Amino acid sequence: MVLGLVIVVRDGCGVAHDGSEGVSPEGWLPDRVSVGALTRAFPPELVDRVVATTGTRERRRRLLPARLMVYFVLALWLFRGRNCGYGRVLSKLVDALYHRRRAEQLLEGVLDGDGWVDAGGGRRWRPANISSLARARARLGADPLHMLFDAVAGLTGGPVERDTPGVFCCGLRVVSVDGSTSDVPDTPENSEYFGRPSNATREGAFPQVRWLVAGESGTGALIGATFGPYTVGEQTLALDLLPAFGPGMLSLADRNFLSHALARDVLARGAHILWRASASFRLTPIQVLDDGTYLAQLHPRRKADGPPITVRVIEYTVHTSPAQGGEEQSSEVFVLVTDLLDIEAYPALDLACAYPMRWGAETVIGHHKTDMGEGNPVLRSKDPEGVAQEMWALFAVYQSIHTLIGAAVDATGIPPEKISFPHALAAATDSVTAGFPPSPA
Repeated sequence: MVLGLVIVVRDGCGVAHDGSEGVSPEGWLPDRVSVGALTRAFPPELVDRVVATTGTRERRRRLLPARLMVYFVLALWLFRGRNCGYGRVLSKLVDALYHRRRAEQLLEGVLDGDGWVDAGGGRRWRPANISSLARARARLGADPLHMLFDAVAGLTGGPVERDTPGVFCCGLRVVSVDGSTSDVPDTPENSEYFGRPSNATREGAFPQVRWLVAGESGTGALIGATFGPYTVGEQTLALDLLPAFGPGMLSLADRNFLSHALARDVLARGAHILWRASASFRLTPIQVLDDGTYLAQLHPRRKADGPPITVRVIEYTVHTSPAQGGEEQSSEVFVLVTDLLDIEAYPALDLACAYPMRWGAETVIGHHKTDMGEGNPVLRSKDPEGVAQEMWALFAVYQSIHTLIGAAVDATGIPPEKISFPHALAAATDSVTAGFPPSPA
């Protein structure tokens, strides 16, 4: 279901039909470029503030000013696949404005053979070539996109009183942590910085960037994201996500994350944990509780790391019966570790049923791998700074799509899981090329 989203995108989110919120219709042409419906999440005022704060504003008027380049880098994630190189993406952003100006000049009997148009304020403009776009991306750097993501990251599910489906468990907002890797171009710079997977016989074909996200279960909205070299482990990267956690949250994580140090740090933020333990993780019972769960302790590696943490351990299996009859199937034993010790306030069955909500974080990864990464499994950037810029843009665009979905949920009451992310992405992408009305006389 995406009808409600389209209504919100086009009419109800405070963005003008031409996608040019807050921009004078007679302004400098590159400053009038926007990213359609996503301008709701990235208004020009926010982009300009980010550019100014990071010190990346151009010192003189360029064909590719910083605001335009921020929108261009974001648009690289909207237009993927075949025939979506730099020139093609830029044309998606500027053609409606540029060719309208060309047409106006033609009607006035003026047509510049080199493609220049009157761009306002006595200046001229024409689409830049690919090499200029590459240099402008390098001038912009990663910091503006990082700050832009920080500005839009956050929860989109309603308060606990509204009980948005899939968002809460036992009155706690559920946040899932998971990670993945992405291939980056095989250049000496990327290979040296990021490293690559290998086995006993050979190295992988591409260097890889490892990334982690913390997402709100039920909505998929990102509250934090980070990335680093392939050689850096998930527990180390997870330290970057700590500021995203806070009181009233229940964090879910798979067996790669459980450790005394990381659990200590998350609990220190006021959040709770419900993490899976691997089969090799030692959890010695110190007390069996009335519901069949038991207490154990997470021990620090060193005394300086703090005291042991008392946790509650929930062990269970999942039994399934084939729809057409047949033998019942049983899963492996799941072992969950939580700091929620009160068996009355936090029933074991409720917590066990909540753990599959973690797979919503895998949906985030799936959207990147299959929807936003369609046709381009390898990132574009040939150096680490470009990869960083591209990754922050990915997180920002992904979050902006979920901001639109959240607006549709608020406007229509449709549960967030009923709104298709691919359809929302397509609607947002289509809005970029919807065109612009003529300037007022």
